[in-house]
Amino acid sequence: MIKHIIKFEWIALLRDQWILILVILFFSITLFAVRNGHEKVADRVSAIAHEREEVATQDAQTIAEIDSVERQLKALPSESWLDPRSLENIAWQSPRVVAMDPVPLALVSTGQSDVFTHYVKPKIYGEAYTLGFSELSNPVQLLFGSFDLAFVCIYLLPLLVLAFCYNLLSSEKESGALRLIYAQPISLYPWLLNRLLFRFFVLSAIAIISITVSLLIYQVDIASNLGSFLKLLSLLLLYLLFWFMVAFVVNLRGKSSGHNAVTLVALWLTVVLLIPSVISQLATNLYPVPSRIGMIHEYRVATTEARERADEILENYYRDHPELAPKDTTQENRYTWMLTYFTSSDVVNESIRPILNEYDAALARQQAWVDQLRFLSPATLLQHGLNDIAGTSTAHYVDFRKQVIAFATEWKDYFKERMFANELMKAEEVASLPQHQYSAGDITTSYEGDLGGLLVFLLVASASSWLLYRQANLAKVLITN
Repeated sequence: MIKHIIKFEWIALLRDQWILILVILFFSITLFAVRNGHEKVADRVSAIAHEREEVATQDAQTIAEIDSVERQLKALPSESWLDPRSLENIAWQSPRVVAMDPVPLALVSTGQSDVFTHYVKPKIYGEAYTLGFSELSNPVQLLFGSFDLAFVCIYLLPLLVLAFCYNLLSSEKESGALRLIYAQPISLYPWLLNRLLFRFFVLSAIAIISITVSLLIYQVDIASNLGSFLKLLSLLLLYLLFWFMVAFVVNLRGKSSGHNAVTLVALWLTVVLLIPSVISQLATNLYPVPSRIGMIHEYRVATTEARERADEILENYYRDHPELAPKDTTQENRYTWMLTYFTSSDVVNESIRPILNEYDAALARQQAWVDQLRFLSPATLLQHGLNDIAGTSTAHYVDFRKQVIAFATEWKDYFKERMFANELMKAEEVASLPQHQYSAGDITTSYEGDLGGLLVFLLVASASSWLLYRQANLAKVLITN
């Protein structure tokens, strides 16, 4: 009997041209979404490469200038801070690029990549990287989001499921064919479930082929990233099957096609739009972050006060660190201004550290709240999982920010120690300046949790369909109504 159900279902889909419509429609929007994601990633890669080329060019120029001075081919400038060997010049003009290179599947989901920057060039002074870590973004784009593959899977794919299955039972009832079907030796529940599962396999095949072909067109190496690709497909298929089971439950209620369509759209709005919005709003209201303007104001006030006490702070610093005090008191340290700034900035950082810590803690509480409540909606679970796979989740950018701050401290300490010793840079030392290598190894992924959450939603929908069928005696209701 199942073989006959599948056969006639296939004939019906071909007759109504559903297969052709789904193939053309879903492949078109998938290809367009992957193209958008590819362009964003390409821009990101190009920007990082451009900054690295600038650093390489600047290093070559610095080496040439230092070599000219050392060989006495070029006269020393009258001002010491114009000396190409000056550590201050090199630390300011040749900062290293701290970049977050995209993962191969970064084009799948934009995630937080349109909010946070992907590279920073920490310099010898300035603490902007601790106060801000976002880039100027188009507010309209942030409001509507990006048309990427994640958007297609989370928002549009369920609508295709609803359009594909909203009248699976009601159309048979309204045409009078349901009485003839029920007269056959088959139960209503398995008959309807088999039809729905067949449509699920058809749409799943179309989705998998469309996504695979689109990624291959834009030169994504699926073979080398098979693990991440299989994670993407497993999350997507569970999410897709969940919506088929929702359509199954709504069909089993025995209402008209119009009623089913309205009910399914209402459920889509609740699951995909309403619940995620409520989670975000609750996180903002329950765990508000301190005023960013107030934090910047406190930083500027502390900086002004430290500058007024700069000489006193430097003297105290020498008293606490006698090993850094100048050995030759007859020779003036060429970096006195920068050393004064270093010691003052330490005082400033200590004074505003509680404010920065509170700001970071509030953001962490917000994110923890959102992570916990993502299990209220399969849409948030899928979005979270796709962001992890694409390397564009909040956790990735929080970790990147920590790496930026750590490298900025390393960069400053490298020059700070040598400035206290009143040293000059040699040409051969430029190549050995501190470098940063991005690593995402410390980020804990939550694929198992997201997959388990989607599985729970699927089981709840499946159990609801069986209970509804058993308790309501729907077979009689569907025939007589």
